[in-house]
Amino acid sequence: MKRVIHLISTLALCCGAAQAATKCDVELGHGLIITDDVIRIVDNGQTRVQINHDEQLLIGGYWIDLNSEEIQVLKEYSLGIRNTVPELVELATDGVNLGLSAIEQVVESMSDKEPEVLKTQLQYVERALMDKFKRGDDFFFIAPQSLSKIDDFFTKEISQKIHSAVHGSLGAILVSLGDAFKSREGNIEDRINDMGQRMEIISREIDKSLQKKAHQLEAKAAEYCECLNTLDKTESRLQAIVPQLNKYDLVKIRS
Repeated sequence: MKRVIHLISTLALCCGAAQAATKCDVELGHGLIITDDVIRIVDNGQTRVQINHDEQLLIGGYWIDLNSEEIQVLKEYSLGIRNTVPELVELATDGVNLGLSAIEQVVESMSDKEPEVLKTQLQYVERALMDKFKRGDDFFFIAPQSLSKIDDFFTKEISQKIHSAVHGSLGAILVSLGDAFKSREGNIEDRINDMGQRMEIISREIDKSLQKKAHQLEAKAAEYCECLNTLDKTESRLQAIVPQLNKYDLVKIRS
């Protein structure tokens, strides 16, 4: 199935004049699920607004009749969403899951098995990430959030959870390795020190990776500032045509 990302290029001009240095405080007031054919504005897992094929509008499950001019405004709105959100989701999720897999592999190489505490902690990390950003083979999801504070999510929340996973599993590894150390040649203290050093290296590399991710997202959000402003204006035009949409205000830009 073709990726939604291919559709994004159709509205690239709205961001053409954007400057990476531009700052804007943007919030998404509702969650979004985007597929090739459908955009859903959701709250608590419930679809509130649905746009089919960029030109058909349903609110609360009811079809909204639009004339040809109104459909053009809807299409601008729909394509504006497609032009920004999927790339942000891809950027947010790309590499993080690979990083989690790398942690598991390193820990398994130390202890011949994955401590249960690590497995549990990494599940918390994955859940926190998927609560904010998620993508599959044919969809993108983004939760309601401040796009100008995405970097905080990675450098604080996700970083803290990953550190807890790495260091929290250290004790479990030492316990699981106790008997193995006794049966092997070599100094036990040297082996433990080596393991501690390797865990510290992992932690530092994770921090570097998350800092890089945060900077990428911050730059992308700034790059999209003009585009998000345009999307907000288009949303206002659409709300004037369909007042029921005021209840589901998606783009909120704070000065």
